[in-house]
Amino acid sequence: MKKISIKSNFIYSLVLVLVVILFMGFVGDYFFDLNDDVLMKDLLSGAYTGTPEGHNIQMLYPISAVISLFYRVIRGADWYGIFLCICQYLSVFAVAYAGTKACTKNGQKITVSLFVLLFSIGVIGSHFLFVQYTFTCGMMSAAAAFLILMHEKDKDKYFEATLGLIFIAFLLRSEMLLLTLPMVCVAIFIRWALEIKKEVFMDCLKLFGAMITALVIAFVIHQYAFSSPEWKEYTGFFDARTELYDYQYIPDYEENKDFYDKIGLDKSEYMLLVNYNFGLDDKIDADVLNEVASYADKLRTDEVPLSEHSSQALSEYMYRLHNFSAQKSYQYPMSDYPWNLIVIVLYLGVLLSYLIPRQDSSSKESLRATGLLILIFLCRSSLWLYIIMGRRDPIRITHPLYLIETVILLGMLIKRAQKSTFVPYKIMILAAVLSLLAIPNQMKVIEEEQQARTLMRSHYDALYDYFADNKDNFYFIDVYTSVSCGEDMLDGETSFSEKLFDRIDNSYANHDLMGGWGAKSPLTQKKLSKAGFADMESALLTDKAYVVQNKSESTDWISDYYRYKGIEVTVEPKDTVADAFTVYAVRQK
Repeated sequence: MKKISIKSNFIYSLVLVLVVILFMGFVGDYFFDLNDDVLMKDLLSGAYTGTPEGHNIQMLYPISAVISLFYRVIRGADWYGIFLCICQYLSVFAVAYAGTKACTKNGQKITVSLFVLLFSIGVIGSHFLFVQYTFTCGMMSAAAAFLILMHEKDKDKYFEATLGLIFIAFLLRSEMLLLTLPMVCVAIFIRWALEIKKEVFMDCLKLFGAMITALVIAFVIHQYAFSSPEWKEYTGFFDARTELYDYQYIPDYEENKDFYDKIGLDKSEYMLLVNYNFGLDDKIDADVLNEVASYADKLRTDEVPLSEHSSQALSEYMYRLHNFSAQKSYQYPMSDYPWNLIVIVLYLGVLLSYLIPRQDSSSKESLRATGLLILIFLCRSSLWLYIIMGRRDPIRITHPLYLIETVILLGMLIKRAQKSTFVPYKIMILAAVLSLLAIPNQMKVIEEEQQARTLMRSHYDALYDYFADNKDNFYFIDVYTSVSCGEDMLDGETSFSEKLFDRIDNSYANHDLMGGWGAKSPLTQKKLSKAGFADMESALLTDKAYVVQNKSESTDWISDYYRYKGIEVTVEPKDTVADAFTVYAVRQK
């Protein structure tokens, strides 16, 4: 009988995931959400340097090495995209399976399954189609937290599965895993606090210890893989670039000329920072970026004192808790609906399920549950204030925070339902209904985003075809051009990304960005060397290299830079692609 029950739970969950996959496939196509994932895919597949690389920069080495190995075996597959999709749908399966397995009656299993299904479609929805490694990491972390709460000693292997999910999530996107780790730890504490048994405490302690050990081992392997002098130098540059562009800003040149003169940065070099094309100038290194970031931080602190900034962050945090405006588009303007509404309902549901009197209820249980809810809320508030104050709160970060909070509260409801079904399942039905009501808005957002990306592809597919048709040349792409067509965008067009499982070409690509997070890495040097160049500055002056930029943008920054270097150049248009991009030849007079 037990084997039949386990099999039925597996089938329930597998069918649920298949329904989500089929539904999402029906409403749209899969895209890499951002150009970051495209570059990561190119590094792993060998499209960047000609050889699949294990040093993927953004991900930790062990998982990068494994994925690159798949590309070495079968070069024509989109292994990175496949990996991200598997991780996402596996996370849904884990939650569905553990949730239904914890239920004793079919009606309860159906309720849990219905919530997971509708929440996946109506709330998570677009994230399945616009795949991004940060959100994928958050999904795995959330699934791990849920398995922790559902764990029953000697009855399942959830702790082992949790360890695997946490380990892979850390390898995939260590920063996101570390951001959600406090909530995972809260889940571990709740698992013990709901029973307060010595054996449960020891199990939870062992899990925590195993998790930390696994993360340390992964980090040590990664550090060893990046321990060469070249990679150490680049890592310092990468960290400085991240601080400047992700958390600070570039102060205006004219207003801060004395500062730029002090660090030896000419206005033409300053422009390379502004347009992100700093790969052109070898002088722009980690020290320069750190100097600019530190100066910007000082200016920002002087302009907005910490107390005022903290007050503004708290005000924004409170507003986002109760702003139930429907999502207008996929990313911007950012919206927390329906995530915030469902989370509030689940908080109230858990509270009511413990406070409504029952025969076997005790005031200790109610107080304990109330205390745990306060703990969850304090932890989530700390994380939210941290990201808001850091001015880094895109949906790929905020939605995973909502997701892990949601599944922890769902887990508490299911655990409570094992003693009393009066409130928990009614709350799950309510949350499922809210998810159902969100589906039309989610479908509208997806449809509009799909149309916007289709317009984008009409430009960028043509550009990449142009590169492929001119294999003997090499093309350096202006960074902002690689992101969008700027003023030449069609009405409704979005920024650049690639479609998964389409136009797969993992052969060496004869183009590169003039900046971005991959610039100045050992892999950049490897790519330049393969093309026969020593550096970008000298390469652009050869008859085999060209600059690609939005046709409406000025090229004065190129002439100004070479003039500062003592070289007079001409910047002549050679081709126009898709009525959006101009290919320029930069030649010495």
